Amino acid sequence: MYRITVKEAAEKWGVTVRRVQDLCKRGEIPGALRWERTWMIPADATYPSVKRKNDGGPNMPMPRKSPFLDMTDLYNTPGSADRVIAELGDNNEAQALFAAEIYYSRGEIDIVYDHVQYFLKAHSGFYAILGGGLLLSLVAMWRGDFELWRKAKGHIYEAPCKDDRDRDIVSLTLASADSAIRNTEDFPDWFSRGCFSVLPADSHPAARVYYLKYLLIQAQNMAMNKLELADVNGLALLKSIPYIAEPLISQARVEKTVISEIYLCLICAVAYQDIGNKERAKAHINRAIELALPDNLFGILAEHRRQLGSLLDDCLAEYSPEALRRVKELHKRLTAGWTKLHNEVLERTVSAALSLREREVARLVAFGLSNGEIAERLHISKESVKSLITTIRNKTGITKRAEFADYV
Repeated sequence: MYRITVKEAAEKWGVTVRRVQDLCKRGEIPGALRWERTWMIPADATYPSVKRKNDGGPNMPMPRKSPFLDMTDLYNTPGSADRVIAELGDNNEAQALFAAEIYYSRGEIDIVYDHVQYFLKAHSGFYAILGGGLLLSLVAMWRGDFELWRKAKGHIYEAPCKDDRDRDIVSLTLASADSAIRNTEDFPDWFSRGCFSVLPADSHPAARVYYLKYLLIQAQNMAMNKLELADVNGLALLKSIPYIAEPLISQARVEKTVISEIYLCLICAVAYQDIGNKERAKAHINRAIELALPDNLFGILAEHRRQLGSLLDDCLAEYSPEALRRVKELHKRLTAGWTKLHNEVLERTVSAALSLREREVARLVAFGLSNGEIAERLHISKESVKSLITTIRNKTGITKRAEFADYV
């Protein structure tokens, strides 16, 4: 029988080497043999699906009242994701949902799509339906698939609600999906005010993440003159974001909601970078990396590379060149899909052709900074800024500085 290495199997299935090793140890890959300090796997072996026991059907309640199981305290220790998946073995829907969310955080998008099919069946429970719909919308984002996006949102809309609280959780899930492509038009009023008392406590960690993301989008839009608020202008709202984010990060750390803290740290880092506080941005990026790397949560980091750019790359390079390589690969795929879906849904003109540095310069131009201020912020010469702006104009057709906001 022809056999392949763990690394070859990982590449074949689009998962991490560590994940394949764990599956071998648990005996979930038939025919896998231990060879000295590694494993040899049959070349025709297939990636095992999440095991679903007959005694853990949809009538079993979720261990947490939330479609965002990965953001709850179920996952409270970096590096424990696969252990949590195994411990949920007696509740097949919880196990399948949590596993799919972890695969998404790792950037294993094709595997997420395969798992999500389980939740599209009519017998799934309420939270599983919402979680599956959200994951499907995120897969659509990575693929740039508008029809899949519509199908995902329709799946969320059709979740069987028993009362107003259920309807509010549906609204939160829809807001979560929309925020992925920077669409805040249909957010419920209670959410835009940060009033989460309508939600079960288990859903609060995720709600805080999406609320902070909502505020960042609003602040960036205001800085780019896409949004107007009475008595607030320029970077004023953007400068306030860290003051809101820091206590939320502390709360996530106390609650031991690992993925919630990762997202909050990265969103806060974006805000710090936008207002020119590079050191505070780096501190939060480093914290996010410390939490993410033990479980290879490269997908979350890739989501934020578009806005954190070289700063994220520099921090990752200090921890693991291999992690940086993986994040770059995922980011390349995500950028193509995200840009296509974002532009089609919102009828925008964001360009996927800009490099990270060009996008950073374009955003600062959109914020109203002069060439000299941009040069000082990025520690480059004015001539370099002028050259980058010329390149951006050539790639996008922009003629006026006021138009830069439409392309970032």
